[in-house]
This record gives sequence, C-alpha cells and structure tokens, in this order.
Amino acid sequence: MARAFGLQENIDASTSNTVTTVKGLTEGRGADAVILAAAGNNLIRPAMEATRAGGRVLLFAQTQRGEATIDPAAICVDEKSLLGSYSASVNLQKESERFVLSGEMELERLISHRFPLGESVEALQLAAHPKPDSMKVVIQPGSSWKDQ
Repeated sequence: MARAFGLQENIDASTSNTVTTVKGLTEGRGADAVILAAAGNNLIRPAMEATRAGGRVLLFAQTQRGEATIDPAAICVDEKSLLGSYSASVNLQKESERFVLSGEMELERLISHRFPLGESVEALQLAAHPKPDSMKVVIQPGSSWKDQ
C-alpha cells in the first residue's frame, strides 16, 4: 500500500526486523521521526529504538490501554521525545479539509472495507479489532455492497 502511494522505502514488519532495517537505511543513526499509527503497546519500544538520539516518536490514535515498556534512558540520555495525539489539531482542520477535498492524493484507496448501514455492528467490530488487511472501514448508508 505504501508503495502504491509513492513511498520509496517500505518495511514489512512481519518479515523483517524493523529496527535493524531503519538503522540500515539511516547508516546506523535511526529515523528523525517515527509515527506509530497502529494500536499495540508492544510496538512503542521498537519505535523508540528505531529513532535517532534527539528524534521524536508520535503515538497517533494509540487507543489500547495498559502498560508499555519504555527505556527511560532513551528519553533522558538520548533526549528522544515521546508524543501522543488522537486527532489533528483544530488549527489544521481547514488544511486537512483542503487536502482531502483537493484530490491531491487518492485517499479513497485507503478504504479496505465498506459496509451498508444494516451491517454496522460488524463494521464497528472490524474497526475496533482490525485485521492485517484492514485500513479504513466505512459504513455507508444506502449501499448494498460489502468490502471493496
């Protein structure tokens, strides 16, 4: 999917060691910034490890509650920043609207599953517990089709 959107470097975490791959791509330095946009507390430490000293890790829409293992020295000694966000800033809403409506990027390709209103419960269950092939789940009233 990343390649289809024009990203040159893609890492399949199911088949490679993400930290090792990122370090290899950055001559051992690590990424300047990492956006962790997948729920999973066990992913936070590798995201921090893949980030360079002084870099930033953003937990985007991290909705899974519980405990996570974090190396405090990565924050203090390596001066890495760990940030969280659930949504875009109110200040960015106009720019986000412009980007989405401009068609600059074919965002509809991110929709992996579509459900009619009558199957809302199934759609919400999939959205709450995504599968490897899930990207965006849409409930569309008036439709009779399921899955794109």
